[in-house]
Amino acid sequence: MIRVAIVEDEMIVAEHLENILINNQYLPIALAQNIAEAKEAISEKPDLFLLDIRLADEDNGIDFGAFLKEKNIPFIYITANNELEVMRKAIQTQPATYITKPFKESDVLAALELVKIKLSSERFVSIIGSRGEEKLAENDILYVQADGVYSIIYCEDDKITQRINLKELELKLSDQFIRIHRSYLVNKEKVTSKKASSVFINQIELPVSRSYKKEF
Repeated sequence: MIRVAIVEDEMIVAEHLENILINNQYLPIALAQNIAEAKEAISEKPDLFLLDIRLADEDNGIDFGAFLKEKNIPFIYITANNELEVMRKAIQTQPATYITKPFKESDVLAALELVKIKLSSERFVSIIGSRGEEKLAENDILYVQADGVYSIIYCEDDKITQRINLKELELKLSDQFIRIHRSYLVNKEKVTSKKASSVFINQIELPVSRSYKKEF
């Protein structure tokens, strides 16, 4: 069940959204009335946010939208019909979509369905980053290398070291990743060419051990 955090300072609206979620097999996990409460809701690990773009005593939710974008948490803006200029700025934070007030239940469900499709097509793995627990899109990972009790996750322009052994990390990842060696997992979507005993991801050559050739 998809977990949803609601950020809305009009309680009648927030409760209406909550009822829509409950009646349609979504799980509302937090009702936040301001940005501080919204940030606290992240600890509940929501799959997405319904975010009112303008809250009492605060200019708008655009900064929080940008914050969610950095954390790879999808969000849907809720906005009034007269806020088109604000929405032009908000689009830069790349929301999944937006709902305009006053809204119908069908408007909310259509927006949620867009995010649901995106969530089903994108997989994430939780990592410990510089800002605490973060979500890393599997599609951003090229391969993973074992380093004792650590695993080194190689992305296009970065590498991330995690205190987790390769076997444990393999269990967290989808079948998009396959073991080619006791020390390597590769994202099979990123493999550009193969040889008898190795594979290439762009210019990077990785060994394929005999015991894992059949799997690959």
